[in-house]
Amino acid sequence: MKSAKSALVLALGLGACAAPPVPPVEQPLVQREEVQPEESEAFQSLERAVAVAYEREQAMAERVRQLEASNAQLRQALRALQSQSRVLSARLDSLPRRAQSPRPTATSDSGKSDAFNMYQGALYYYRHKQYDRALAEFDRLLQKAPLSEWSDNAQYWKGECYYGLRQYQQALIEFTKVFAFSNTDKADDSQLKIARCHLALDERDRALVALRKLVDEYPDSEYVPTAREQIKHLGG
Repeated sequence: MKSAKSALVLALGLGACAAPPVPPVEQPLVQREEVQPEESEAFQSLERAVAVAYEREQAMAERVRQLEASNAQLRQALRALQSQSRVLSARLDSLPRRAQSPRPTATSDSGKSDAFNMYQGALYYYRHKQYDRALAEFDRLLQKAPLSEWSDNAQYWKGECYYGLRQYQQALIEFTKVFAFSNTDKADDSQLKIARCHLALDERDRALVALRKLVDEYPDSEYVPTAREQIKHLGG
């Protein structure tokens, strides 16, 4: 019995030795994709295009910031000029009452008295913001007494009427006409208003030229400090 078991064990051992070995499982090879030269060049071109677009965007953003800063300066300068205008208007209203007519009068004297009455009547309408009627009266004075002592003032206030109507281009023309009158005392006033008209028309460079002219040609004018301040605000 013992010998039979031994024979069986021997037979199993020989069978196991005779069985062919199990081949190892081969792992699939992962092939590395090679980048073609054309694809590399295209990628580099795309990177360059993105970089250029970014630089352009940054340049545009900087330009926008500069324009916003410039517009802020212009708005500040305009507010300062408007404030000065209110001061001048208040000064005008504070003039002695003897220089003002309570209402335009239908009666008129000859010569200087007639021109003065027309002038005061026109100013009455201006101060009450009846600019169209004031313009008609100033025109009447300039037609009837073009060389009177009030004519240059009438011409100046025509400019103020158009400025009050926000017709800045026409106001600019009227203020310029003031210089045709020799020995006028409204030259520096007109020069300041010319600068304001240019600012209202968004003509910064021309406004700077007008302000510099005021400083250079009318150094004793009471408006010189204001002009210098505006030049500074405008970056001039």
